[in-house]
Parts: sequence; C-alpha cells; structure tokens
Amino acid sequence: MLAVALLAMGLAQSGCVSAPPPTGAAEWIWADGGGAEPGVPASYVLLRDFELPAAPEAAARLFVVADREYAVHLNGHQMARGAYRRGEPIDEFQVAHLLREGSNRLTIEARAPHGDGGVLAGVELDDGSMPVVTDGEWRFTEAWDPRLVKGEIALADAAPTLRPVRVWGRPPVGRWGRVSRGELRKPDQIWRSAVAWRIVRVTASPGLEIEPGMRSSHRVDFGREVAGVLELDFRPSTTKGHRELRICLAGDCERRSLVLTPGRPAWRDADPRSFDTVIVSGVPGLRAVRARR
Repeated sequence: MLAVALLAMGLAQSGCVSAPPPTGAAEWIWADGGGAEPGVPASYVLLRDFELPAAPEAAARLFVVADREYAVHLNGHQMARGAYRRGEPIDEFQVAHLLREGSNRLTIEARAPHGDGGVLAGVELDDGSMPVVTDGEWRFTEAWDPRLVKGEIALADAAPTLRPVRVWGRPPVGRWGRVSRGELRKPDQIWRSAVAWRIVRVTASPGLEIEPGMRSSHRVDFGREVAGVLELDFRPSTTKGHRELRICLAGDCERRSLVLTPGRPAWRDADPRSFDTVIVSGVPGLRAVRARR
C-alpha cells in the first residue's frame, strides 16, 4: 500500500536525531488492518488504561494530535477536539481536574478521510513524568460503545472486540516529521455548553429543504450567517456508503467527506467555522443540525 509505505519511510530517520522529542516515548499509532480500503474514509476509537498513585495536585497536561481529526475523552469526559496541521504545534490541554487516583481511561476517536492516519498523544505530570503515551499497548475498535468510553467496561472484558494498534514510531517519522508542543489550554468550553446557540431540527423546522429525489440528502438553511462548531445528530447506523458534507456561506461551499464512527449518533466538526447553509448527503437518519459556540 503506497500510503503505508510513505508513512514508514521516515523510520530510518530516527537514528539521526540525538535530542529526544518533546513528546517523550510517545509513538505515532493507528488502527492495524482496520478493514478500510485505501483512500476510503475511516474512523476508529483508540483506548488505553493507566494507573496513578494519587490524583495530581499540580498541573497535568494532555498533548494530542491526530491526522486528520480527533476527539478526546478522559475518564468519560468529552473534553477536546482538533485537527492536524502540518508544521503547527500539537494541541495541549490542562487535565489535572479530570485525573484520579487509581485507574484512568484515555480514549481518542480518530477520523481520516483517506483511511490511513496517525495519532500521537500522552499525559505529562508536573514532575515531567508521562504515565501514559501512545504506544503498542493501546487497543482500537471500529464501533462506538459509550460504556467502553466511560470506563464502565473493563478493557480485559472487552478484549474480543479490541485489536492491537499499528505503531509507526516516535517523531520524527513518516510524513509528520518533527513535532513541537503547543501552549497549554483549558479543555474546550464547547463540551460544557448545555445549549446550542443555533439549532435546526431536520424533521420539523420551517424552511428546511430536502433536495428533490434525494431522500438521504438534506439541505439545512440557518437563515443567516452563524459562527461556531457544526454538530450533526442522526440515527446510528453500521451501514457503509458515500457520505458528504458541504458547508456553505453566501453560496460558496466547502465540500468534504463526512467520516462517521459506526454506532455513534453524533458528529462534531474539528474546527469552528462561519456558515449559513449545510448540505448533508448519505445520512438518511439525520435528526438535527447545530451550531455550537
């Protein structure tokens, strides 16, 4: 597979680097033989449990990046999302308030429009130690299970549905090269917002247009320009097929593949945007479209 070969090409470069990467022992990982065809959009849930002797009293940082997009859950709290941008520092969040004594679970939902990708992440405590980083001990699944994300199911009990990850290696490796750490941020406020700023319910909203002859294509008009993170709610489905999203402002539309995680009844964009119209294709069970800020 050409994409896999390109990812692996940088492995030989690692021996030329004397200084350790700022992400410590963290390695780029991805789903191993996840069933996605080359060039076909894919989404995976990657998980790892780790132990802490005590809840941190000082700062604790989560650094994370995924090629192409990610959403992070820590101990069941949906706390951050983002996207890979070549040459930019990776995201970094304050997570001390979400960590606890004993077992902790870090979950990363990763989406890639072309099938192949990578995830690099870890938690760093105030003393510089990293109790968890992405490595070969992680496991992945293709299906969304909220009980697994929340830690209600032990990974040992879920073992039949989990598979080992593929390890690409430590930075610099493959197409990602060297990495740098970003500025510390608070967990994204969007996840704590109880009410969406602007919402269109697909089943009953006035002015909603469904394109003629396209029962699974929905054109949602917000009526004016809105700015925020786009969210879709729909009936979860395990069926595969072409799904597309067009985000439009004043008639100018950005067209992209819509990558959904099987079993997950929601999709959230990785970045805030400005738009007035959204066209969703290939999702017949679409229930609502939101702009959340």
